[in-house]
Amino acid sequence: MATTAEEALKRVTAMDGVQAAFVFDQYLNILVQDVPGQYSNEILKRVAQQFYALAVQSWNAGIITQEFRLAYDKYTLYLRLFAQNHFIVVFFDRNIEAAEFRQPIGLATLVLEKALRAGNEAAAQNTMSQIALLAEQSLKQAAENDTSFVGQARRLCFTFLGVTGRDLVDNAIEELLLSPPLRSEEEMRKLTSYVLPRIPHPILRQILTEDLEDLIRACVKLI
Repeated sequence: MATTAEEALKRVTAMDGVQAAFVFDQYLNILVQDVPGQYSNEILKRVAQQFYALAVQSWNAGIITQEFRLAYDKYTLYLRLFAQNHFIVVFFDRNIEAAEFRQPIGLATLVLEKALRAGNEAAAQNTMSQIALLAEQSLKQAAENDTSFVGQARRLCFTFLGVTGRDLVDNAIEELLLSPPLRSEEEMRKLTSYVLPRIPHPILRQILTEDLEDLIRACVKLI
């Protein structure tokens, strides 16, 4: 099973002397965190802003800095750039030396990068699925509200033949090069002449022949 970003970050906070850790991106979004309750999002955002400002100053000076370290009275803040535009921030005990944590954090960022990339791909796939579902619902609603001859013929055939009936109408439009909405009686009869012979059941074919004829008459009167 693939390691999640949360699990990868917990490997960092499980190290001796680590108090907390979180990851943010170039837009200062907090992507994942493993911090005690007293570390609010506002505090994490402030830390991210401080570190990002240092990174920008470094880049503007032409110095590509992969990591920063800020030492305070009670703890040390360490930042490392990874995956081009992601940053991991780690809160260490004050007495820990940089050499002690640089390698394990380097390994952890590799796992984090893979986990974040997998999460982004999954989110993108989920978004596409939602878009497809909304599109399908929109098309279904449009078909149900279609009062033209084609819309009514499609619903009529669907009532008796299910999806096959609806497909028959759509195939007729495609193969006969018709352009809905059909406005002439000639085009309407072309469509029914395509659909009716392809209905194998004689009783259903007879019922639909009469119903489609009534539908043609009703639609022609409205033109």
